[in-house]
Amino acid sequence: MTTHEPHVDVHVSKTGSLWLAVLSGVAGGMSAHSLKELQADIAEGLPFLFGDRDQLPVPVFHYTLPGLTEEDLRAFARLQREAAAIAEDYSRTAKARVDQLAGLGLSDADIGELLGLTKQRIQQIRTNPPVARRSA
Repeated sequence: MTTHEPHVDVHVSKTGSLWLAVLSGVAGGMSAHSLKELQADIAEGLPFLFGDRDQLPVPVFHYTLPGLTEEDLRAFARLQREAAAIAEDYSRTAKARVDQLAGLGLSDADIGELLGLTKQRIQQIRTNPPVARRSA
């Protein structure tokens, strides 16, 4: 039995109004008018292109765009993950502090003054559960 890579490299570029993709080890390429459409087409095509495998490869996208490197995209994705983690921590901590202060009998207006938030924001925090982190 032949061992296959668990992923397939997909090289993506933009020419005029079309997004173009070339999958490593596959003759030809694919095109679409939007990046989302191209990614969907690739996902739908994997079973046909790699049907001989026990498990379909995961596409790993490599983008070639003028003035933009893959490291630029990775750095932005890393910042998005960090921002999401900070937002989750903030939400959880805000809920804990609001609940703690409300437990002391403080009004929403007074809690807002202490935390630098509006009374309306305090009411939102009290009534909404903390947002769970999305996995990326």
